[in-house]
Amino acid sequence: MLENFKQYLINKGYKEYSANLSPSTAIDYPWRIAKILEKENITIEQLSADINKYLEQYDRLGDKWTIGRRSHESYINALRQFRKFLLLQRFGGANA
Repeated sequence: MLENFKQYLINKGYKEYSANLSPSTAIDYPWRIAKILEKENITIEQLSADINKYLEQYDRLGDKWTIGRRSHESYINALRQFRKFLLLQRFGGANA
């Protein structure tokens, strides 16, 4: 599923690599999701089923905001994009 998420990001215009060939958003966000899975000790299916719970926890008022805000808020932004990806997978549509 993380590879599909990466392809979703690429299709949305996110780059795989920056100008200096460092991994960019399309590689970074799936990696961040994998790190959350590891930290929470959950499966991708569990994260998918409870995405709103994890968004709350990692967002500004959540108890895991110190993680969510790391690296220019990459963790919370990855979760937000993952939620959009899940909505597109579940319900379809061009604007997900």
